[in-house]
Amino acid sequence: MTFRTHLAIGALGGMGFVSAVDLGSVDRVYIFGLILLGSVLPDIDEPRSFISKKFPLVSRVTATFFDHRGPTHFLFIPILLFVAWGIFGYIWLGAIGFGMIMHHLGDMLTPSGIRGYFYPFKKGFVARILPKNYAIKTGSNLELMLVLPIILVVDGLLGARVLGFDIDMGRILGILNLI
Repeated sequence: MTFRTHLAIGALGGMGFVSAVDLGSVDRVYIFGLILLGSVLPDIDEPRSFISKKFPLVSRVTATFFDHRGPTHFLFIPILLFVAWGIFGYIWLGAIGFGMIMHHLGDMLTPSGIRGYFYPFKKGFVARILPKNYAIKTGSNLELMLVLPIILVVDGLLGARVLGFDIDMGRILGILNLI
């Protein structure tokens, strides 16, 4: 998936998260932003990715030690973040972990899926949501002209209700074209 689709999927999941989790006095928009960060963070291991261009030093170090869709795409990292959230009570850890899972779900829609997702238990298993022949190729017309717009429409419809402010879909599309 492209980073735009990862952000859109992250936004969709993020609205569910901020609606379902008791945030106490923590600002919903802050948590939502951290989920969006988590939704692109696993691609830090891919030097050409959007997040890697924003954090090139971190990307170079990560890419030196790991292949793309390596450990940053394994389930154990979000689980560790959730456990740390439970132990230390820092909601931001859970928000980033949840965003990472949303990223993983997007990658599981692609033909490659995620090899080793359940590492260290099933190292060779490839996690996919769709059969390989029906999966969505990254950057394909199917992703950019059907999947992404549908997710953005749903995001826009839910955004006003969940986050408490109107979302101007025209402005979002304009921003996505600038990034």
